[in-house]
Amino acid sequence: MAADVRWWAQLAGEIRAASRGDLPIEVPLRAVRDELGFDCVALVACGLPRAGGTHTALVNLGYTAETLAYITTTYSRTCPVHRLAVRRGTPLRFVDVPFDLRETRTYREAILPNRFREGMTLPLAPPATGAAIPGFVAMSSTHATPLDDESRLALMMLSRDLAGLIDPGAEAGDIVADVVLRITHDLVEIRAGELGEVPLTSAELHLAVRSAAASAAGHVGFHHRAADGTWWHVRAVRHPGAVLVRFGRVPAFGRLTSRELDVVGLVARGWSNERISQALGIAVRTVRSHVESSLIKLDCPNRTALARTAFERELDTVDALRVAHH
Repeated sequence: MAADVRWWAQLAGEIRAASRGDLPIEVPLRAVRDELGFDCVALVACGLPRAGGTHTALVNLGYTAETLAYITTTYSRTCPVHRLAVRRGTPLRFVDVPFDLRETRTYREAILPNRFREGMTLPLAPPATGAAIPGFVAMSSTHATPLDDESRLALMMLSRDLAGLIDPGAEAGDIVADVVLRITHDLVEIRAGELGEVPLTSAELHLAVRSAAASAAGHVGFHHRAADGTWWHVRAVRHPGAVLVRFGRVPAFGRLTSRELDVVGLVARGWSNERISQALGIAVRTVRSHVESSLIKLDCPNRTALARTAFERELDTVDALRVAHH
């Protein structure tokens, strides 16, 4: 089924909006399914850290649980159809497969049981030459009409934009987020991951949102140690009418303790030891000890270098944000 140019332009806009976190990632995929005549569409990410390095379906529109499990495991790792699509780096329809599809395990375990008669695998373009594909889109239909060549070419041209749906809101240098939230006033919308994984309390989350909204730079970033000892990097970025908050697990943060990180965050704001002491409710000599220890651990020759390092590496905490906010 062919779509007109205006629809493709609208789709491209929706894909980019969803990649920024401004729309749920299933919105453009639902449009692809409905407009191009597919019955089922799934977005599969390859080796996401938040999924333990396994392939995982981020969006599933219509596939049964059994079929989706097959797509994310056997199909994505061993099926010759998938390997061919990845090797070519182009959308591969059933009709394009240069061997008898009926001889494959995929035909027996996924295509035949669901009565699929056509479909396509769209490998998503990697961010850099030579990098592995970040994922793919699987599409299946119960009718036998293959997608037209013009639409197949258009999807291939959008594959790099579609790859942005895997980690919405990511900017250059960002770690892959485990959870992405879009927050407008009291409305919290999930863009990736699960709300239950968020390591901040509701009050801490809204403090991060307010801080990003008020920041001259339009964003705040900090590290946070969850109750289970896991370290997270949190980044809140102001968007038009909303704030996008990204949470990513990080390795145990160097040798800095949580309190040393609090102090470093306030040093980066130009606060004196006395002011930090009053804000955190600790003795001035304790603040001085934390500063000296942080200088050694971060290999900084002086307080100015420590502040610069803290700014560059977003060495801040929610407690430092809280006292600075007040």
